[in-house]
Amino acid sequence: MTMEQTHHFSQTRCMHLGGPCPALGKMLQALAGALDKARPVTEEDFEICGESILDGCPRHCPARFFATHDRIRVFCDVTDTAERAELDLFADMLLSPAGTPQAANRISQRPCALGEVRPRQSRPAVPLRLQPAAL
Repeated sequence: MTMEQTHHFSQTRCMHLGGPCPALGKMLQALAGALDKARPVTEEDFEICGESILDGCPRHCPARFFATHDRIRVFCDVTDTAERAELDLFADMLLSPAGTPQAANRISQRPCALGEVRPRQSRPAVPLRLQPAAL
């Protein structure tokens, strides 16, 4: 199975490129693959976070990432001082159906792009209904 079959990838347009950022897409894929491989040897509450320069980004944007088994988020063109709560609020506004609108000035560092990966929920098997045997 591919990552796209087991995970749902969401990505905003980059304000600098005017479309999806290929470097952000590669970073989301790499983080999803790393967490998938780490699952057997980590607890459910495992988290990794950090900063990076997006490899392949023409602007060499700095990025912050927060990755758990339940959700991975990458925020582009923000510094390491950007508040995680503000970044998550911004991502929730854009990506979550339950996100509530907020004033843009509540976010001190707005990312130029962001991406999220969530595991796809496996659908429960539909039980077969057996017909009574004809007598």
